[in-house]
Amino acid sequence: MAFGESPVLSPQERRERNRAEMSSAILDAARAIIREEGAGALNLNELARRVNLTTPALYSYFPGKFAIYDALYLQALHLMRDYDLAVWQEHEPSWERVRAWLGARLQFAMDYPELYHLMFSSPIPGFTPSEQSVAETQSQLASSRQGLSEVIDAGIIQPGISTERAVDLLLAVRHGILAERIGKANVVPAGSGRFEHLIDDAIDMLRLAWGKEASESNK
Repeated sequence: MAFGESPVLSPQERRERNRAEMSSAILDAARAIIREEGAGALNLNELARRVNLTTPALYSYFPGKFAIYDALYLQALHLMRDYDLAVWQEHEPSWERVRAWLGARLQFAMDYPELYHLMFSSPIPGFTPSEQSVAETQSQLASSRQGLSEVIDAGIIQPGISTERAVDLLLAVRHGILAERIGKANVVPAGSGRFEHLIDDAIDMLRLAWGKEASESNK
């Protein structure tokens, strides 16, 4: 093989590559439909049309609509994991880490609204995530707990309650800000920063209640 030439694929390798490319195209088309019409509007006939397949041929890639939902669910989990990993890697245990963690999920929701809706705000009747998806969800939750617990263990956050309860409260604050942002997307202009500023407000409030200064003043 000459320098710069791609390796010659075997028939099996070509089939696997083609299958992977078509599976990816199907998921991309499914996400487009969800963006346009909502998570519950996914129609396999329309999906097949968009990727130039017959509906029966579509079943050779995904056995049904719920399998497509689950694949998208996994996509969302992997993307959210990447956003969170960047936070843990770029920020030492600090209030800035907490701020970045809150902001990362808001950024994910704005970058991938169709995936956020699928996971959090548009439950699909009859759809239950697979064991793999549930396991990855638990793994990601454990990663968030670890990343936030490090801030508490370092003494930067002194909540006066158990670490588990403190992390649960932070998760609830994050979800509340996201729910407000997504729920008012049609009435609050994009780019207004209204809900992004809530992150700063939440951090300021938490620091008043949980910061070192608050802990020392209560002694």
